[in-house]
Amino acid sequence: MTFSAARFFMIIADGGMPLSTGIAAAYAALVFLLFSLPSGRMLDFADRRYQRGLKALPAVGLGILLARAVFFGIGLAATMAFVRVMPSGMALARIVACVVIVIAVLKGFSGLKRPFPGADNDNIAKPQPLRSIWQGMRCRDGAARETALAAAVLMLFVGASTANLETAEMLAVAHLAASVSALLLYAAFARPVLARLNQRQYAARRERVARLLRSGLPRVSARFRNKDAA
Repeated sequence: MTFSAARFFMIIADGGMPLSTGIAAAYAALVFLLFSLPSGRMLDFADRRYQRGLKALPAVGLGILLARAVFFGIGLAATMAFVRVMPSGMALARIVACVVIVIAVLKGFSGLKRPFPGADNDNIAKPQPLRSIWQGMRCRDGAARETALAAAVLMLFVGASTANLETAEMLAVAHLAASVSALLLYAAFARPVLARLNQRQYAARRERVARLLRSGLPRVSARFRNKDAA
């Protein structure tokens, strides 16, 4: 049976959905979209790709996967508990979930306004495996926010009739696939994209340094003087 967008929204309105690969694919697509937004974790991942190349990514990526797996587990447990205890509140809960997702998307795009460390840090420390894993796991965007987002997405796909182990397993596989796909996307395109974005930031930095040099301030470092002279 073909899975269509109209059928998907009809299922959501009814408060339950049959378990199918189409449902899992729709969940994976939405999660991939959200994970591909420039969040704090993904910007740090992209910066390490820009600064250190592919060799620095496995440990950071593992940390990101572990953190997202934890938030997924918490969100899944909370969602299944809610649909079992309050099945009559599913419609309202899904409206709230949609609002949470929209806010997350808007805040994700606002991440593009953050400065990329690669434009300002010429001496990033050599990565250490355990420290890199911790860097990937750190909650730069807030644990409560990430948990709420995970639960909100799951609320759209878990119904009172499908709150079972089979659904959890299928959604877990889809979640892992989406997470890995988002990391691969950043690993493939972060370097050329950041290189272009950082050109403007680097030019602005050079202009600020040039103004400082012209002002004759004694605190201008020798490194900046050498770069400006070059």
